[in-house]
Order: sequence, then C-alpha cells, then structure tokens
Amino acid sequence: MSLDFFSTLRGTLEVRLSEPSHKIVERLHNRAAPSTASIVSVHLHASVFEGDDRRPLTEAELAQVVLTQPEIRMAGLGEVVVHRAPNGAAFTVRDLLAAVEETERRTRGQSEWFGGIDVHHCYFEGIDPDDDGVWRIFWGS
Repeated sequence: MSLDFFSTLRGTLEVRLSEPSHKIVERLHNRAAPSTASIVSVHLHASVFEGDDRRPLTEAELAQVVLTQPEIRMAGLGEVVVHRAPNGAAFTVRDLLAAVEETERRTRGQSEWFGGIDVHHCYFEGIDPDDDGVWRIFWGS
C-alpha cells in the first residue's frame, strides 16, 4: 500500500453552513453559499472505486501506512496547514484523510464562489505535491 492507493480514493466533502446554500441557476446543480454564511462543520466521505462501483474503505486499508514522513504541509482552497503524523513518523490512509478534512475545516472559509464560501467544489480528487513541498488538495464539482 502506498500513495498510489491513496491517489485512487475519491469522496465528497460535506460542508454544513450556518445558512442554507442556494442554486446559482435553477436548471443547474451548481450551489452557492450566502455571503453571510459560516462553516458549522466539515466531513470528508471517502471511498474506493472498483470499476464503476464504489465501496467504503476497510479497517485494514485505513490502517495502512502510505506516507513515511513526520509531517505534511497541505493546502486546498486556502492557506497552508501543517499536520504532524500522529505517531511522529508516518501517515496512514486514515491520518491523511483526517488531514485533508482538517485542512478544509480550517481553510474552506477562505474560499470564494459566487460571493460566499465555495460549497460547490466538494468532490475529492486526490492530493499532489507542488514544487514548494506543499501537498495540494484537488476538488472537482
């Protein structure tokens, strides 16, 4: 198990707001948050794709070490957040998913989409390192 496995994971980021989001245009699924809304909670629902199907991760998959370094610098739609490996040496799948979720919890409020927090780009498409050593979180819609 390695980052190759982690990079195959997909999921949806559930962003709960203090006020409901609304459709940008009635005939599309695009949603926007009111400019006055704030984040109440964030939760990443990750799964494994096998062919055209997806399934929950197993406990064994969640416990697999995928990155052997003591910390990771991560950024999504906001500033860089530093995460330390819980055991001080390496990250498991569970640890990296928690780091993605925590990064978004701390920084998603810095994003902007049609005048409010971005609640539309919530489809997790993986992480990749930049030249500066920061791991970027990729979000689709």
